Amino acid sequence: MSETHAAADRPPMSQPSDLAAKRDARVLDAATEVFSRYGFARTTMQDIAEQAGMSRPALYLAYANKDSIFTAVVRRMNARQLAAIRAAIAPLPGLRDKLLHACLSWGAHGVDLIEAHPDARDLFSLAFPAVQEMYDEFQVLLTQLLSEPATGAALGATPAEVARAMTYAMRGFKDTATDGSDMRRLITLQVSLLATALEHTPDGTTR
Repeated sequence: MSETHAAADRPPMSQPSDLAAKRDARVLDAATEVFSRYGFARTTMQDIAEQAGMSRPALYLAYANKDSIFTAVVRRMNARQLAAIRAAIAPLPGLRDKLLHACLSWGAHGVDLIEAHPDARDLFSLAFPAVQEMYDEFQVLLTQLLSEPATGAALGATPAEVARAMTYAMRGFKDTATDGSDMRRLITLQVSLLATALEHTPDGTTR
């Protein structure tokens, strides 16, 4: 076999960017597991390195510190969840169904994870800037859903204000709900009340 044919038969070598992406995915998968199990404060870079099956020096080549890994974990988790929500609500017929699915998916996720791993609470703590970003991005999604229906509704608030109220009401539900089922009941009630209000015009007639 000629060298030309031998080279053609070999699988293409992974590009540096591909290797880096695979490494980052392995690190973030491992870090998600460790942060969920131990929380932010008790997790160390050594814990993440061991879970990822790599040396601590190799981990430091990828991420400067634990804070940067935590930020990447939260951003990836939120991006995946928002993408899944947007895909799921796109074919739904009305605002009530869209809001209910979005709020249940986003709001109950944290409670379910914390029920399984109590120290995962840090992944949803507003003490971290990345979590604040997560709340801001969900508000954007709700604002987009509410923009047309909320126009002219007798709420005395802008779509952005309504979205903010809904988002942080769910934060309160998360702190007080007894379990995931209770959280879902509270979210369903909130969405039902809002949707009913939005179905009526300022003069009291039904939209």
